[in-house]
Amino acid sequence: RRRLRPNQSLRMIENRFVTTETSFISLAAWDRCVDPNLRPSFGERGLPVYAAVDASTKHDSTAIVVTHWDKKAQQVRLVFHRIYQPSPDQPLDFEGTIERTILDLRKRFLLRKALFDPWQMQATAQRLTRLGVKVEEFPQSPANLTTASQNLYELIQGQGLVVYPDADLRLAISRAVAIETPRGWRIGK
Repeated sequence: RRRLRPNQSLRMIENRFVTTETSFISLAAWDRCVDPNLRPSFGERGLPVYAAVDASTKHDSTAIVVTHWDKKAQQVRLVFHRIYQPSPDQPLDFEGTIERTILDLRKRFLLRKALFDPWQMQATAQRLTRLGVKVEEFPQSPANLTTASQNLYELIQGQGLVVYPDADLRLAISRAVAIETPRGWRIGK
């Protein structure tokens, strides 16, 4: 029961009928990962970090998340994040936001790699590559999303993730929905 999602446990262990959608993680589990003394870092030049970008031009949030693997603590640490909210009236300018932020991160940290979904960011990735940023495609395929969702779930449940207090992140995690599919479960939104 500790390893399974709540609905999965009810279905598999108690043989009960349940919906395929459920909340991704309890806020109590998320709150155990929050270090009230931690703050976003705006620069630690030698700190090796990885950035991940999920971009949208008009209808969905765009997020850049930067993490560091702390070998001593054996935890993933949230170092920095930025959320942009484009709209149909004010679409996101990828060069002025995402690219500028990634290039700034490269100046402030030891940026090992920036991962991105190639669907909307191919041109951005090409420009960043020409500027010497190591980028890697991470398509939002069902297999990739299932693997990433399971990994994040286990990090949160096992307190292998440490984050700074942030109301927007807490709100996003409270709204995240897990969808069970034949391949496993994944975050739907």
